[in-house]
Amino acid sequence: MPAPTLRVFVDFDSDTAFETNPLILGSATKGILGTNRLGSGTLPVEITNLVSKVSIRRGRNRITSKFEFGEATVSLYDQNGDWNPNNPNGAYYPDLVPLRQIIIYATYLGVDYYLFSGFITTYDNTFKQGNDDLSNVMLKCVDGFKLLAGSSVTTVTGAPAGQLSGARVNAILDAIAWPQSLRVVDSGDSTLQADPGTSRTALEALQTVENSEFGGVFVDSQGEVRFISRTNLIKAPATSLYSFSDLGGAITYTNAVVAFDDTTILNSVSVTRSGGTAQTASDQTSINTYFLHSGKRDGILVQTDTEALDQAQGILATRKDPEVRIDSIQLNLYDDINPDKPKAGVDLELLDGVTVTKAMPGNTSVTQKSLINGINHDITKSSWMTTLFTAEPLLAGFVLDSAISGIIGTDVLAY
Repeated sequence: MPAPTLRVFVDFDSDTAFETNPLILGSATKGILGTNRLGSGTLPVEITNLVSKVSIRRGRNRITSKFEFGEATVSLYDQNGDWNPNNPNGAYYPDLVPLRQIIIYATYLGVDYYLFSGFITTYDNTFKQGNDDLSNVMLKCVDGFKLLAGSSVTTVTGAPAGQLSGARVNAILDAIAWPQSLRVVDSGDSTLQADPGTSRTALEALQTVENSEFGGVFVDSQGEVRFISRTNLIKAPATSLYSFSDLGGAITYTNAVVAFDDTTILNSVSVTRSGGTAQTASDQTSINTYFLHSGKRDGILVQTDTEALDQAQGILATRKDPEVRIDSIQLNLYDDINPDKPKAGVDLELLDGVTVTKAMPGNTSVTQKSLINGINHDITKSSWMTTLFTAEPLLAGFVLDSAISGIIGTDVLAY
């Protein structure tokens, strides 16, 4: 089977750093950007033939960490000086300025998959001396998290007490005029206090809602702000999109990182809502066995101390004991045997559910129902390695009809 085909486009004609819509793949043209939703009036420029290497880093390394800015670096050859911002005869002069929009995507078996949508922040030029000077240009790029982190909010209009978390996310995005077309927002499960009206960034405000809901907020590969509800996060591993195994019968992988340690243990958890009192859940048996491992969440906007206690007890139930965990696996997308491997590598998004099985010494194995917490792509003209960072959800739940999350007496009920 063929490997995915990489394509890279840049919009040099956007009048502002952030237009109303992202670049969109024209499905009818099988990978040609047939529709420009940037608002600039012209199609973006394909630079794929200049690209020598691409590196993409998105997500987070641990389930207890916050999502970081998505980053990409694109290395180019520049034989004509087109990427010299001081060259008035360059093809892109005078438009080589920071925060031009860029899209990186893959085409596999006739289907287009976004890998990264964001903004060029830096044009780094280096030179190799020889018979001819060959300029190597590195485009350093970030995703929309940078825009959220740079946008301040105080009073959020339309954010009353009793509002569902998804509606609150939309209210915050409305406050900074984030386009409706760049949102994928679940309704959410928790109702919130009124917005506190304090000075903070839009990203900080969204992360407060994320923590209050016990959900997920990130910028996806299409440049959309995506908000995942608590219920959908709990359900995702039980309805895995792909299964990986080194025992056969599933997609193969390499370089699994397997750990068994105390880094994810939490046996005394305190959760405090804004204006409430600390609600603590602890497990003395775990403390006696593994020493004290404390966790703290505060400033969340749930409406009652009862819900804050539910959160504390939910974390304790899943984190009081250590488990063998699979932190990451690697996929070679130039595998010409199993067509599902390249498809999985370009299709998976952050917080999608997967199942990973790893053979262990002593004729045992471990199977982990996981969320995708990070995605790395390292791409050259002759190789494509994708690393998936995986972790079990911080809050688990009982999922009806699930063979892995619906076992009575084993799986816990989520609040």
